[in-house]
Amino acid sequence: MIVLDHISRNYNIGGNVLRALNDVSLTIEDGEYVAIVGPSGSGKSTLMNIIGCLDNPSSGEYLLNGQSVGKLGDDHLAAVRCKHIGFVFQNFNLLPRLTAQRNVELPLRYGGIGGRIRSEQSLAAMQSVGLADRLNHKPMELSGGQQQRVAIARAVVSRPSILLADEPTGALDSKTGVEIMALFETLRRERGITIILVTHDQHVASHAQRMIEIRDGCVEIDTASARKTT
Repeated sequence: MIVLDHISRNYNIGGNVLRALNDVSLTIEDGEYVAIVGPSGSGKSTLMNIIGCLDNPSSGEYLLNGQSVGKLGDDHLAAVRCKHIGFVFQNFNLLPRLTAQRNVELPLRYGGIGGRIRSEQSLAAMQSVGLADRLNHKPMELSGGQQQRVAIARAVVSRPSILLADEPTGALDSKTGVEIMALFETLRRERGITIILVTHDQHVASHAQRMIEIRDGCVEIDTASARKTT
């Protein structure tokens, strides 16, 4: 599904070139559950932004489902994101004046989906995260874990093939964080979604099937590669 071939990403800061990613090559298959880990400034967020079509590489090629997307313009990247990728963030990013179900419906509304279908799909998404009884609650009426579940429902309501999660347990207590990680595994198993988790927390990363460690813009450890050589 995802192929990164010699990807580098450079930023020009005050006349100096900062290399955030340096010749990264990796493949992520359909249905994998992958954790990308590394310290602050390692390049893991840059890697996530490129995989999520939020940024373009400076060099190298990115193939998503066989399509080269690394050099697409903003409109084409937005279309790829809408079709293939759901996003979950640390701080939930829910709109406070909307109910949980209305928050979940937003990607469908932006995609021009009609009201009846929006209602049906958002209800199904809320059921999949165990919150069918919280449809009309607003974010401030929900716990942190429930808000993150709403955010996950919003991310999967359009039935993407990839779910990208950026520090999804960072704002949660440890018990709730474990519940969220279990939910990701359930979604992967039942829906076949490819899950890519970005975190600095090794305990959170241990829930994934595969770990990719980024340091100084390079892949330092890839447990998939380690398995192939044993």
